Amino acid sequence: MMRKTLTTVALGCVAAVAAACMTAIGPFERGRAHYENGQYLFAADEFGEAIRQDPNSAAAYVNRGVTRVRLGELNAAIEDYNRAIQLEPGDPAIYFNRGNALVAAGQYGPAIEDFTRAIELSPQFARAWFNRGTIRSMAGHGEAAMRDWLHAIEMERDPWARAAMRRSAGLEPLPAVAAAGPPAGQPTTVGTVAPAPPPGMATAAVPLPPPATLAATPPVSPAASPPTAQAIDARALATRAVGRHLDGDHAGALQDLRAALAIEPDPARRASIESLLRSLETPR
Repeated sequence: MMRKTLTTVALGCVAAVAAACMTAIGPFERGRAHYENGQYLFAADEFGEAIRQDPNSAAAYVNRGVTRVRLGELNAAIEDYNRAIQLEPGDPAIYFNRGNALVAAGQYGPAIEDFTRAIELSPQFARAWFNRGTIRSMAGHGEAAMRDWLHAIEMERDPWARAAMRRSAGLEPLPAVAAAGPPAGQPTTVGTVAPAPPPGMATAAVPLPPPATLAATPPVSPAASPPTAQAIDARALATRAVGRHLDGDHAGALQDLRAALAIEPDPARRASIESLLRSLETPR
């Protein structure tokens, strides 16, 4: 399995020739740099160029998929993950990332299947256990969700992540002030940027139909108008909201959802954000 990591710029590459050094490294590395700086459109373009240069690079597809989730391009992201899985069917992180994107697209049943597959391939994958528990909680399967959550907490070795899991699972009170998160842009697997979490987690107290009955986001027609910059911002905020909720930052999740609702122009997406907001506002 071939892996690539972000190339360190040579010490001789001083500010006066920084632009020349940026062009000297490959598109994959440039994509990583743009992603870590929050320049997602540029990052997606660079990862696309990396794919054109090496169509068999699973890492390039995964990174472009993660970046597309940040841009709200969920269907395109899932297509990237599908291709990455064809290339690297034994990589649990790809199933985990696709599961997150499927949740964002409202496809909860397939998301559970992906988290389960990630667990099968890597039984110590604590975040896969935890996210599967969260989806089960959304479907009203509280006991199964708690089993997954407790198993994830037991396996998680990072103290900060373990405490965040306990808060998100309702095992500890939420802090009055949200705790600081882990370092931005922290990779979760070699060669991939940090996965984008799914938007729209509900609490266990909210009754929901089984995953198979939940409607999926319809595919975007090729003739449809591209989303506006404002809509992309709203989707990015909604995406970040659940990441915060998963990390125990309940107040931050509510803040992001309210901000997304204020700027989302599409009525269907507004209704979805309102539903998510009501879910998170419901006491556990």
